[in-house]
Amino acid sequence: MAVLVAARDEAHGIGRCLDALLAQDYPADRLTILVADDHSTDRTAEIVRRYEAQTRRLALAGAVDEPEPMPETPEVRYVRVPDPTSPLRGKALAIHTAAEHTDAPLLLITDADCAPAPGWARGLVAGMGDGDGLVGGLTLMQTETTFGEAQSLDWAFLLGVASALTESGFPATAMGNNLAIRREAYEAVGGYPGVGFSVTEDHALFSAIATRTPWRLRFPLRPETLVWTLPARSLGHAYRQRRRWARGGLNAGPVLWAAYVLAHLAHLIPLLALAVAPLAGLGALAVKMGADALHLRAVLRRGGGGRLSARAFLLFEAWLFAYMSTLPLALLLAPRIRWKGRLH
Repeated sequence: MAVLVAARDEAHGIGRCLDALLAQDYPADRLTILVADDHSTDRTAEIVRRYEAQTRRLALAGAVDEPEPMPETPEVRYVRVPDPTSPLRGKALAIHTAAEHTDAPLLLITDADCAPAPGWARGLVAGMGDGDGLVGGLTLMQTETTFGEAQSLDWAFLLGVASALTESGFPATAMGNNLAIRREAYEAVGGYPGVGFSVTEDHALFSAIATRTPWRLRFPLRPETLVWTLPARSLGHAYRQRRRWARGGLNAGPVLWAAYVLAHLAHLIPLLALAVAPLAGLGALAVKMGADALHLRAVLRRGGGGRLSARAFLLFEAWLFAYMSTLPLALLLAPRIRWKGRLH
């Protein structure tokens, strides 16, 4: 089994990610970690190569008789992403490059700013049945600030909806930082070259497997497959991330399109009602926020994400209403996306 990690200028977080992957509760000799460096300009390559050398040294030491046996550890491999020679680029090219450097039948994917829980690899493997081509897991924020907690609730809210739809037989999407993909399913759609470029490459791959293969897609909420990521550094960065997701969602199927339309109306109508009928608007807001709270409690309880803070919840609701009601106009006025220093 191989874990694929795409990295571009991730010197600040790649060590945390690799430490978490090396601490997985999974047989070390059956797990390989490949980091695909996408033309980083910081110390990403240096840090990954240091882990590569360290894990190779430990592996060699374990192969000879030692007075004290060296601990077993998965192998870390550094992979350099080539210059694009086709429309495929960005994270999709990085993940595909890493996949080509291993013949593992099962590919796990996470991001360089993520720290999977110790049972992550074992949990994803255990959750993949015979007919499953892709299994996703819940990703939340590791933070000590209220704004970070609000972002985490936002992810829990959105991923909880995606999980409910997918587990009900209506494949929606999953996060590209918490996936297990059967190689047969990946190759059945031609890999990322066959899927084509998208600013949301995870959704594009998810959708391709759902619509072009007989493989089943799963997204259960299980504490052992929880991945912790880092919050956006600023409100502007968080909004640009949501705009990128929305831009990628323009190519979604009818189920996800219906969910998008309902979500935007559910946030826009109460705000409009406040202007023309304040009491009715307040009532609509109360019902909406009550339903959101119940949904979040269920997601956090099932996914192992902790408690629901009242302060973070109120900030989350303000943030949710702000971007849900403005994203359509933002995409109309500025359809191009800049991500990781590149314009798409």
